Amino acid sequence: MRALYPLAAALLLLVSGCSTAAPPQPTASSTPSATSSPTPTPSGTAAGPTTDPGSGQGAGSGQGAGAPDDSGRFSYLCSSLDGVPDVTLSSLAEVWSSTGYLRLASCQARYEGPDPYEPTEDEARIISIAQPGVNPSDGLDAYLAALGLCTRVSDDAASELFGQSPRPLLRAASELCPRGPQGKIIALWASGARAADGTYPVSADGLTPGRFHLRKAPPEGCAWSVAGVDGKVKSTGGAAEGQSGITLAEKDVLTSDKCGIWEKIE
Repeated sequence: MRALYPLAAALLLLVSGCSTAAPPQPTASSTPSATSSPTPTPSGTAAGPTTDPGSGQGAGSGQGAGAPDDSGRFSYLCSSLDGVPDVTLSSLAEVWSSTGYLRLASCQARYEGPDPYEPTEDEARIISIAQPGVNPSDGLDAYLAALGLCTRVSDDAASELFGQSPRPLLRAASELCPRGPQGKIIALWASGARAADGTYPVSADGLTPGRFHLRKAPPEGCAWSVAGVDGKVKSTGGAAEGQSGITLAEKDVLTSDKCGIWEKIE
C-alpha cells in the first residue's frame, strides 16, 4: 500500500501542472481588435478598380460592342423634322431614348476633348475600318462621321447621308452600333443592299448583284437606267418599273434620279 503513495503524488503534480499552464496568446495576425483601422493606401495609389468593367467607360466608349457612348468625349447636335430648335444631347443613349427620336432628321457628332485627339483602342479600330491606312490620330473626322450615322437618319435624309457615304464608312458605322435602333438599316447600306439617288456600280465597294426595287412610291419625275459593263444602257424606266423590280448583274451601273431608296429583295 505504501508503494502507491509516491505514484499518486506524481499523478497529482502532473494534473496540477497542466491545469495552471497559461493559455496561448494571440499573435498580431490573428483576430484584430475592434478598434483597429485598415492600413492606409499610399497617396496616389488606387485601392482597387475605379471603373465598373461593364460601364463602357475608361478604356473606351464601348461602341465596338454596340454599347451607348457614355465616355463624355462626344456630344450630338440634333435637328428635327418638325422644325423645332436644334437640341444638344450628351450620348448616343440619350439620342436613342429621346422622346422625339422618330422625328429627328439627323445628328452631328462633336468631339468635346481632351485635345489633342488621341483615339481609344475602340475608336482606332473603327477609324481603321472607315479610312484604311490612315493614322488613327488623324481620323477624328471619320470617327465623328460614323457616330453621326449611328444617331438617327430619317428616310428624307437617307439619300444624302447613307446614300452618299463611302462603303468603308458605312461598314465602320455598322461595326460601331450594331444594336442601335438603326443598326440593321446601316448594315443593309454597308452590305450594298440599298442605294439612293445617284450612280452606283455593282462592285466590291458598291451594290451587290441581285434584284432591287423601290422601297416607297417615289415622287413625280423618277427616272432610272441600268448600264452594262460596256457602258451601253440595258434598261430604263420610272416609278412603276422601279417598284416592280429591276435586276442588277456584276459590273452593271445603276443611275437613279428622284426615285428615293432602292432595296435588294433577292
